[in-house]
Amino acid sequence: MASELIRFSDYTLEPLGNGNGLKNFNLVLSKGETFSIGTDSPDDAHLLLRGIATLERQKSGQFFYKGKELDFSDYTSLLAYKKKVGYIASDAALITNRSMHDNLMLMRYYFEDSTSIQISKEVIGLCRHFELEERLHLKPHQLDPEENRLFVIVRELSKSPEILLVERPGDFLGTKSFAAVKAVLGNLIRKNLALVFFSTDEAFTREFSHRQILIKKGKVTI
Repeated sequence: MASELIRFSDYTLEPLGNGNGLKNFNLVLSKGETFSIGTDSPDDAHLLLRGIATLERQKSGQFFYKGKELDFSDYTSLLAYKKKVGYIASDAALITNRSMHDNLMLMRYYFEDSTSIQISKEVIGLCRHFELEERLHLKPHQLDPEENRLFVIVRELSKSPEILLVERPGDFLGTKSFAAVKAVLGNLIRKNLALVFFSTDEAFTREFSHRQILIKKGKVTI
């Protein structure tokens, strides 16, 4: 039986943008599961991804991670969970006054309480995979939008997340970069990563989705 990672119980999130919000839904995500989101509102799909990433506080309901309820009243108590979640979405941003190297290392600096640690071989390997290794010394404004997007992906994957959230990857990447992302995702899924994504690319959805989360007029069903 798959190991449960997160559980939403009677969960309600207030609307974003032109969305309906998500009302009193229940959702369980376990290791190795991959869900695509089908919806009549892209804003509601975005809201669900933000909710899973704990970027939105619930109006009501409970959020459990590995059987323990998360406490949204204490931000620091959420950090251990956030470290396990990769969030690759339209509003995921880099710190503008820091180099790409520092953007990739800040979480490690915090959790390991040191700024002298070295970037890992695994992260360098990801940068090389996306042809970014020679850009690590630059800041976001010195890169083109696609390179910024790829560095966000590297940053989130460098967490070695248990749960990965992805929003419309094909809409923001060229063909070569999109193929590179799909290759990495395929490897991670084989390693029991849990994936939730929203994509308008039917081929991508067929390749990576085992199940679907359907959102219609704010109602969530599996």
